[in-house]
Amino acid sequence: MKKRIVAILMTAAVITSMFTACAGAAGTAAESAGQAAEAVTETAEEVAEAAGEAVEAAGEWEGDIDEIVVMFADMGGKGENFGPALEAMNAITEKTIGVHADVKLLNMGDFTTQVGLALAGGEQLDIMTPAMGATSFTSLVANGQLYDLTELMENEGAGIMNLMGDYVEADRVDGKIYGIPPFRNYASSVYMIMRKDVLDDLGLTEKAQNLSSWSEVEEIFGAVAEGTEISPIGASNKTVLDGGAGHIYAADAFSDAIIFDNIGDSFIVAFPEEDGTVSFLPEKAEYRAELDMIRQWYQDGYVYKDSAITEDHADVLMKTGVIFSSVQTSELGVEVAKGDATGYELVCTEISQNMLTSGTVGKFGLCVPITSEEPEAAVRWINALYTDPVLENLMIYGVEGTDYIVTDGIASYPEGVDGTTGVYHQVDFMYGNQFNLLPWTGMEADFRESTYDYMRSSVISPFMGFSAEMSELANAITALSAVYDQYRGDILCGLYDDAEYDAYIAALKNANVDEYLGALEAQLSAWKSN
Repeated sequence: MKKRIVAILMTAAVITSMFTACAGAAGTAAESAGQAAEAVTETAEEVAEAAGEAVEAAGEWEGDIDEIVVMFADMGGKGENFGPALEAMNAITEKTIGVHADVKLLNMGDFTTQVGLALAGGEQLDIMTPAMGATSFTSLVANGQLYDLTELMENEGAGIMNLMGDYVEADRVDGKIYGIPPFRNYASSVYMIMRKDVLDDLGLTEKAQNLSSWSEVEEIFGAVAEGTEISPIGASNKTVLDGGAGHIYAADAFSDAIIFDNIGDSFIVAFPEEDGTVSFLPEKAEYRAELDMIRQWYQDGYVYKDSAITEDHADVLMKTGVIFSSVQTSELGVEVAKGDATGYELVCTEISQNMLTSGTVGKFGLCVPITSEEPEAAVRWINALYTDPVLENLMIYGVEGTDYIVTDGIASYPEGVDGTTGVYHQVDFMYGNQFNLLPWTGMEADFRESTYDYMRSSVISPFMGFSAEMSELANAITALSAVYDQYRGDILCGLYDDAEYDAYIAALKNANVDEYLGALEAQLSAWKSN
């Protein structure tokens, strides 16, 4: 769909180097983000005046404006307030790349439903975030629902290719590019994230800061259950212990965790051995021991009772005062990022480190569904988001002066506003280029550069670069996705009994899980031999 520009009110500054490479340096990106953000002002009139010269230097788009439809999973819980920032983004992209985006930020439940309806009905959907289950990258590729971007990335996506280099390989399947990973700190750890005010009241702050075992965690849970009215722990996306991240917590000590590369398996059923064989994770005794620990927590009243059915992220549950803690994967600066998301000062204790895998690099990001009516415009828009710091800061932080302010190069909420009362704010790891964001309050001025260096020093999986090609198993993928959606809440939140677990195993077997695992193993073996 196209429309003709009659008049456009500029509402944000445009940098002239939108399509140039950032030379792989987070420091340069952070510096350019700071310079660009200085040009963003509170009102449309002020921004237009500040941006005029930059727009003139960059040149304006000639011709029709492509209209694209974008659906993002809303991880920040404030997607309904994205309108002003989106208006500012469209004023930039209409002028510079000829694209107007209708961006819908939807909670996970609505996102899965709306994406499914659009794909099934052939409705226009030009850009989306891969999520989980039927909307996971694996499922979408297997079902032939993603556009092959290989040729488009050479032109419309050249800025991303120059910027990210080999990291784009995480979303290449059978030689074809089907998505663009977010450019962020891929080096991450699993953290126990806890409200410091509750810990202070219970005299357990020091204990929480020095946790080293699950028995110590349970002692804190017991104190929270007895001394407060909130649930000791809640789930993220219907998962209590960050399921699918490549960890098994069977032993009491954190240091004895089993860490593995899940090779892109989004159904939490595959366990690749060091020799490349792939076994059935739900039948692995160590994994069942972890699930039984969660089940005991639920029976003891420690797990938020609606964890298996709520569509709210754990950060949202904490922000609304429902839960005391969650276990999540996060990166350097987790206290600031999660504190901002929840509105609380937090204690974040590392449980285990993640390998750098194709899955961690490729997690989230953006892709173009096969129902796209404007694939070229979609890639131009994605390229702009990744390479223009102004767009990235609008996408994540909103409008400067309204949603955030900048002081000495550090972004923060305006006076009297925090994470619970702010109008708009989004998580910084999911959309676009994290290194183009201004550092947030609590971070050092060189934080983006530091995280880039930290990422480059992380441990890399021996299977890094492997991506499974599952198009021949589309029926099995669909069946496994249905089983996952049916059982994951109960199984991963501790609501199951032995009979239900047996039914879960049987359902996976009926969904041809053995065929799925065999295909993974065969492809992994071929990849290793080459």
